[in-house]
Amino acid sequence: MKKKIILLFVLAFTALSAYSDGLVYDPTEYHSSVSKMTEKSANSAKSIENKTNEAVSQAKKSLSSQSANFDNALYELDNAQVNIRNELLEYQSKYQEIDTQYKLIKEQRRVLAEQIKEINRKVNAIEKSKNQIRKTMT
Repeated sequence: MKKKIILLFVLAFTALSAYSDGLVYDPTEYHSSVSKMTEKSANSAKSIENKTNEAVSQAKKSLSSQSANFDNALYELDNAQVNIRNELLEYQSKYQEIDTQYKLIKEQRRVLAEQIKEINRKVNAIEKSKNQIRKTMT
């Protein structure tokens, strides 16, 4: 951008010197033409400066919008991470609940299996007693 501005000033200076070269013999025309050229170069410099300022402001806007986009993207990623962590906590609590139920049912199953074995022993003991009584009666 600076190169373009410098190039324009150099071109304006060379054009000014080339144009004023033939007007040296008439000082009144030289003054008026120089002032016209100075006004033109000043106007062109102002327009270049305005364009430069506009380009800089647009660049700043685009940078600020890009940083806003990045901030927005980071915010969305943070929200997604929070949602996933909440989902993980839900699954962990469900797992703990089911694991607790599983352990409880496993313990109940063990207790019931022991009771069934005990009852089977009693039934077998009674059956043996009945068989011994029958044998002694006969």
